[in-house]
Amino acid sequence: MELLAACRQYDYLNYVWVVQMPKELRAPLFALRAFNIETALVADSVRSKESVVGQIRFQWWRDAIKSVYDGRSPNHPVALALAHVLHSPNPAAAAGAAVNTPADVTPDGDETRWSSGSCNISSCDSVGGGAACRSTDVSLDASNGEQGISASPFRYSRYCFKRIIDCREADFLDPQPPLDLQALEKYAEGTSSQLMYLQLAAAGIKHRDADHAASHLGRAAGITTLLRGTAMHAASRRCYLPVDLCAAARVSQEDVYSGIVSEGLRDVVHKVASLAKGHLDEARRLASRLPTGAAGVMLPAVAVGRYLQALEAVNFNPYDPKLIREQGGSGAGSAPISYILAVKWHHLRGTY
Repeated sequence: MELLAACRQYDYLNYVWVVQMPKELRAPLFALRAFNIETALVADSVRSKESVVGQIRFQWWRDAIKSVYDGRSPNHPVALALAHVLHSPNPAAAAGAAVNTPADVTPDGDETRWSSGSCNISSCDSVGGGAACRSTDVSLDASNGEQGISASPFRYSRYCFKRIIDCREADFLDPQPPLDLQALEKYAEGTSSQLMYLQLAAAGIKHRDADHAASHLGRAAGITTLLRGTAMHAASRRCYLPVDLCAAARVSQEDVYSGIVSEGLRDVVHKVASLAKGHLDEARRLASRLPTGAAGVMLPAVAVGRYLQALEAVNFNPYDPKLIREQGGSGAGSAPISYILAVKWHHLRGTY
């Protein structure tokens, strides 16, 4: 119940799609998302100005993950949930192995204003938590018996957990805005993409194209989450809009903190949103090549697409009150019924 309450309070947009998944997959997905929430909230929970306090908490999570893999989970609800998930047989394998049949996709909305480039496949293949990393996990599972059915925790890449913790800690220790789009993208890949890889593992999916799509969708979701939180971050004097774009548009950090909406700010937000849209489009382009069951794990794309459309509708003003009210997604009931119905519709169709 604690995990469900945390996900409903802090991650409601994702809570909506997780409850649509088969019953046997909900516990693993909620445990993974609760871990993501716990590490994301470390910075907010540290009241002391001493950075060492936050470092101690991040190190606690590193030690906790190691203990979970070693079968010695600390007495913490999220760590205990992860231990149960990691050391239980693969629920997806029990229901039957996935086969490589196509899944449909229906891209949402007009794309006329978005500037997106082509996919650099070589860069996606080098992602730490992607196919190369997960292929190692397959061999570890196989050494314990039937591939994908054993109770070995190694079907979940420990590297993905490490990347999430490391990226969160680096952001905590250096709260300056990202220097450029590449730095922003790197943070999204180190957090949201890693979580996507772990969710694929929970669903028992080991597939190169699924990893590729997860990499793109994770970056799109991570960047969109930061855009969605622009006003909230500004209230805490944090900014995730790239320094070089702000400088070129003559937007100061104080402008961002004060919520001053200028044409320069709209231009910066448009460029950041276009990067997210490009990754979302690429994730959707790969839909027909994904194995059965993968489309459900990709349902975060629905919230990403809807937010980017809504942001464009208010001319890229991240402080727009209606945008924040309808697309904030911070707590239970914060998502409009149209979003909940859209998630159900995509889930029934096997699209995202």
